[in-house]
Amino acid sequence: MNELDETLGLLHREARTAPADLTAARARLLAELDAERPAPVVPRHRRRFVLPIAAAAAGVVAVTAVAVLQRPPDPRPAAAPPVPSAAPAPDPDPDPTAAVPDIRLMSAVQVLTRAADLTVGAADQPVGPGRFRYVAEHTWVQRGVQTGDGKGYTYLWEQQVDRWIPADEHDVWQETRKILHTGKFLGGSVPQSQAPEPPVDDTDQGQWQGRCGDFFPQAKPPKKCGDATDWDSPAFYAALPHDAAALYAKLKDLTKHRGSTPSVMFHFGIEILRAGQMPAPLRAQWYRALAKIPGITVLAASTNLDGRTGVALGLADSHEIRQLIIDPATGAFIGERTIAGPQPDEPWIKPGTELGASAITTAVADRLGEVPAK
Repeated sequence: MNELDETLGLLHREARTAPADLTAARARLLAELDAERPAPVVPRHRRRFVLPIAAAAAGVVAVTAVAVLQRPPDPRPAAAPPVPSAAPAPDPDPDPTAAVPDIRLMSAVQVLTRAADLTVGAADQPVGPGRFRYVAEHTWVQRGVQTGDGKGYTYLWEQQVDRWIPADEHDVWQETRKILHTGKFLGGSVPQSQAPEPPVDDTDQGQWQGRCGDFFPQAKPPKKCGDATDWDSPAFYAALPHDAAALYAKLKDLTKHRGSTPSVMFHFGIEILRAGQMPAPLRAQWYRALAKIPGITVLAASTNLDGRTGVALGLADSHEIRQLIIDPATGAFIGERTIAGPQPDEPWIKPGTELGASAITTAVADRLGEVPAK
């Protein structure tokens, strides 16, 4: 698969649910963050949410990023040493804020480093024989029309994409796509009344099956099982080093044909994670590799499409900002967003316009096509 060459033009998922007892802590932390953190300066990095037509076989790809923050000093006086013969009684009502340090005091590097620390101890939900990794993406994607001479217009479509990946990649995979809404007009060189919505193509919605995720056998180049250059294949991750410095060098090498700029490396780092197949121990080192990319900042609290709130890490340029949204209480990746910068690529797009967003969920399904219960 040529995703490394195509994904910037076509731009094409792992989330853990936070425990219920952290809800109040997360809400309070995010409220403080919104109220006290200054608004970020707009933006950097290109990401276009366009689903491919000829290259629709690329399917859905995804991320997992994690952030847990350093716990502030305990202001209470130190307790007396315990009596050896009597174990202390457990706290019947532990304070949920105790595990949620102040994110405003941390840099993006610290956030990603703590994310790695958390992930080292995390365990992926096992996908046993005959079962499937389920990856769901609820997303808004751009659909634009160019009429020539720098003129055109852009719509934002809402789409749901679900993929079932078998425990043995040689077995049959399934992907379904459904367009939920097509009428959000972002702007154009003509008014919306003169801008007909782009047509829904055959690859925009439907259901496909194929061994090794080969949903479109006629596509060129052909998809191969066990391809170590294809981040939809377990072979890709098996070939990666497990050292942060080596992974950073690998990411730089993978993006050298695009200049290996921080924005490009950040983009590919996210896209590879979004495939939802990177094992937890490797993800921990991947986060540490991403932390080496210069220019990533903690932006602000944000909300993804499914209403889950999180903190946005981002890398911005004059065209747009790419945001990675994480849950501050668990460090789980919960989505992403792209915002137009002060000089959007299309002149009819206003700075600050939301260009795309997605909410990512993963689980394990017992049968092909089954949507696991939430």
